[in-house]
Amino acid sequence: MRVEGEHLSAQEYVLPYGTRMAELIKNIQFSERSDQTSLQLFRLSVKERQKKMLQTALISLEATALTARSGTSDEARLRKEEAELLLQWIDRAKKIEPSGQVVTAQAETRNDLLLENGDVIRVPVLDGLVLVNGEVLFPNAIAFDKALSLDDYIRRGGGYTQNADSARIIVARRDGSFTEAGGDKGFFSISNSSSNTTVRAGDEILVLPKIAVKSRQIWKDLTQIIYQIAVSARIVTTF
Repeated sequence: MRVEGEHLSAQEYVLPYGTRMAELIKNIQFSERSDQTSLQLFRLSVKERQKKMLQTALISLEATALTARSGTSDEARLRKEEAELLLQWIDRAKKIEPSGQVVTAQAETRNDLLLENGDVIRVPVLDGLVLVNGEVLFPNAIAFDKALSLDDYIRRGGGYTQNADSARIIVARRDGSFTEAGGDKGFFSISNSSSNTTVRAGDEILVLPKIAVKSRQIWKDLTQIIYQIAVSARIVTTF
């Protein structure tokens, strides 16, 4: 096992089979800057499963793009151009590596987890920052302020780009959990408003892109894959 991040103890541990996470945590000497409530667990087997699920979804999307039918010659030309762009995006997406993070949002469940060979425990630092990434003009790290809303953080990141889907925003927590919210873009109100979404120190705000394709099925599949990548790899990919 390996322990990384903000702590004062050993980094490498050799533990007997069947050791639970609580037993390892007892051996970790935390510092004043350690965020003990948001310990992160990264697992190779989870990373492999995330990668396999992503590859399966990309293969399905590729097949859909290549077999889409057209009614006219003009539509066929447009679909061909769209398919070429989509295949280029799929090639890029295939190279993305999921993090393999295990959701450890519930402390009791976390402590009972059986550790596996190759597990990495990461101790985050109490840095008091909120990361704003994706389709914003100036992706940045912003000092946490409990008085700020999700929309306020996005505005401090320069606001939305023209390609942003303000109705699809992911707030990723350090412990692997996440929540989806909608933002406020201009004078238009989004039904799943961000007013009910609490931003915490250490969170990462990911603004997903709009998807402009002709096929409804491709739009649905592509939306799901972009969401999957954002959750598993903390990366926002633009089509």
